[in-house]
Amino acid sequence: MTAVTVVVPVYNAEMWIPRFIDCMQRQVFKDFEVLMIDDGSTDNSVALMLNIASIDSRFKIIQLPDNRGCGEARNIGIASAKGETLCFADPDDFLPENSLEVRYAAYKKHRAVVRACHHEVMDDGTIRNMETRPSALPEICSPVEVASRVGVNPFLCAHWTWLWPTSLLRKNGILNGENMRTGEDIYLLARVFFLINRVVWIDDVVYYWIKRTDSLSTTMYTPEHYGNYFAICDIFYKEATKRDQVALADMFFNEYLLTYPGHLLMQISQGKSTEQDAREVIRQMAQVAHDHGVFARCLEVIKKNPLRYPGIHRLHHILTSNAPSAIQRLADSQASLAPLMREVQYRAIRAQGWSQELVIDKFDTESELLRVRYMFCDNRPTEVILWGDDERTPAYAKNRTVHVDNHFTIFERILWLALPSEAGAQLRLLIAGQETSLHHTGPEIRAAFAPRPLDDTHFPPDVRALRRLVTSPVIQRKFKDAWLFIDRDTEADDNAEHLYRWVRREHPEVNAWFVLNQDSHDWERLEQEGFRLIAHGSVEHGALFLLSRKLISSQRDRYIFAPLEEQYFRDFPKPQFICLAHGVIKDDMSPWLNTVPCDIFISSTHDEARSISGDGSPYLITAKEQRVTGLARHDRLLQPCKKENILFVMPTWRADLVGKWDGKGQRRERNPNFLSSSYIATWKDVLEDPRLKSLLERYGYQVVFFSHPGFSDYLEEMPFPSFVQKLSKSHGSVGETLRISKIMITDFSSVAFDMAYMHKPVIYYQHEEKAAYIKSQAWASGYFNYHEMGFGPVCHDKQTLFAHLEEALKADGQMQPPYLQRAEKTFAYHDAGCCQRIFEAITVKVPPQGRPDAAMSL
Repeated sequence: MTAVTVVVPVYNAEMWIPRFIDCMQRQVFKDFEVLMIDDGSTDNSVALMLNIASIDSRFKIIQLPDNRGCGEARNIGIASAKGETLCFADPDDFLPENSLEVRYAAYKKHRAVVRACHHEVMDDGTIRNMETRPSALPEICSPVEVASRVGVNPFLCAHWTWLWPTSLLRKNGILNGENMRTGEDIYLLARVFFLINRVVWIDDVVYYWIKRTDSLSTTMYTPEHYGNYFAICDIFYKEATKRDQVALADMFFNEYLLTYPGHLLMQISQGKSTEQDAREVIRQMAQVAHDHGVFARCLEVIKKNPLRYPGIHRLHHILTSNAPSAIQRLADSQASLAPLMREVQYRAIRAQGWSQELVIDKFDTESELLRVRYMFCDNRPTEVILWGDDERTPAYAKNRTVHVDNHFTIFERILWLALPSEAGAQLRLLIAGQETSLHHTGPEIRAAFAPRPLDDTHFPPDVRALRRLVTSPVIQRKFKDAWLFIDRDTEADDNAEHLYRWVRREHPEVNAWFVLNQDSHDWERLEQEGFRLIAHGSVEHGALFLLSRKLISSQRDRYIFAPLEEQYFRDFPKPQFICLAHGVIKDDMSPWLNTVPCDIFISSTHDEARSISGDGSPYLITAKEQRVTGLARHDRLLQPCKKENILFVMPTWRADLVGKWDGKGQRRERNPNFLSSSYIATWKDVLEDPRLKSLLERYGYQVVFFSHPGFSDYLEEMPFPSFVQKLSKSHGSVGETLRISKIMITDFSSVAFDMAYMHKPVIYYQHEEKAAYIKSQAWASGYFNYHEMGFGPVCHDKQTLFAHLEEALKADGQMQPPYLQRAEKTFAYHDAGCCQRIFEAITVKVPPQGRPDAAMSL
């Protein structure tokens, strides 16, 4: 008798069959047969399979006359198997050389069903998920006995990692689901779960599941797909009820309720699913709950502890919601679920000490550094970094604060690790004495992060045209080693413009280009100055982005760093993203900045740098990415100019007042309530106060109200007195207006740092408390205390405001102690060398072992 039968359903897999055959022929264990069940392929798959069967008798071909689905194909394989044991595989995945050997050895040793581990790999080589045996699970167990402790899901997934006694499946009539769009394998696992007395779960990785971009799991689910999964819940409830184990079925249903409504919401956000789809999926979930009395059994438990069944809690929230649309009910449930799931995650980490899930997500090709991350609770576990047998230290390391509780704190450990220099040596990371999923050589890591070729045959015509354009010799010469500079798409006059101008003057050898909307008020000005302009959103912009080595911007919105649909262009290397920063960061903006893939982050003060890259901060940015150089526009601020008697008023923007945004540029829809907002009322009240006009006339000053760019569309309608000059960037440079102004009034704007850099007085008029402002922006309070660190008095009423304004007018714009000392202390540099330092930060390669002054000792 053959030891192992490998059942492989095949449908139009000619692209992957040679690789799959090769991985099977490389198996160390030789006593196997491969049953390749052709499911009505219309490509060259059958010819390839017949060819291998003619030269290797272990490969056997069964041809079906038409396409019946992989569930029925696998069932034919079960019926035809000659092996003592049986496992499944798909032809577009592959098995490591010891896959059959370690499973069969475990089966013979323990006389038990075998479960092993797998890695989930994207088809570009990126490892997305690395499975390990649950830490609370003994090596040999009964699934029914341990499921209440480790969950049901570990036993109802990854069917390719199992090894079954063939007789177990045949004797009990355990088959894959048929006529199912998805989940046919889980159908088998749900049926067999209660029949397994002994499972040996080995730690070996026996399967690499390749997640193709065109596969079902990475494209679109229909209500029928979701229905298949909830039908499996129904089956599992029936099997569990027979054995008085319905609590395990509640656990399983709960897990699916955590997963699939969120998946559906993601599809809705991508335009792949509709309101009708949402209604149908909600109906499916409700039907399972009704048929098996879920709420009657679980609601009292949920009321006492929603963490016991957060998925069922979510379904109850959906079904009792008064929201008019199904989509809104799903979205509301997601919002209510998020904090519950975080608490579940953090409790698990607290119980284990660390998450035991290593995220390997970024590779710096220039410095040859790999980023890995994991979470831990309170005390960092021991770490051992090995190059082969040699122990190393991280190039950079940081503990990022993720969650603070009354009783514990969750951190994320961020490590930048240098690749081994010795050929063949593996980079390994041991945590708390345990091996992790990081055990790879330098070439393997480079290959995993290297862009992979794409077949663009079926891409949209405009995408294929752009892909062809960037291969043309003319375009490649034009944009060779290019640096792409951009501020906003709608305007310039920020740090990217200032740095571009300096680079073109001081380093004309750099192939620098500036991107801007052609209808921007800045286009003609920069064109006359000789800027090499590219129209934002044009085909040339796309080609420049794909061929650039550096992307340099003062903005961090997605349209800046991802202007193209990545699915069509991920085979191009991404440019190094240099975040010049729009201003000094004072508040906790980590929820936003942690989504921005910056490679270099420019700061201008040590306090700001510590708040971002310092140990314990909430940002993903470490000392590796952080550069304290000063802002590019600061060089211009120090150049001499004739100052005028101008009171410069510039409140900051309000995220809660701007209109809807499509994410593709800076422009937003108009907010019909903007002019009736308390923001306008507050500043109208100040500017209309007769005391202001009296002070201006007495000291010979004029007032300029400079609108934040986000509010410039409303400027002409702002109901301010006629003596107030209303300006925006469409009227001229904010920097130049700052240079000639003598005094500034703002509320929370970081432009106050620019005034302080020039040693000019600032007055903060904060009609609302800082906490209220921060909350309205959906941020968290940062390190900056306006009373202790600000560059002028903080006023909460007009009486105090006008008193301090008169003092500043009397001093004719001279900054007074202690604010002058604060300004001197705040900035890391106070010279005209910011652009030079930024250029050096961009061009000087960070050594693999990290800079002595940057690597953090923790």
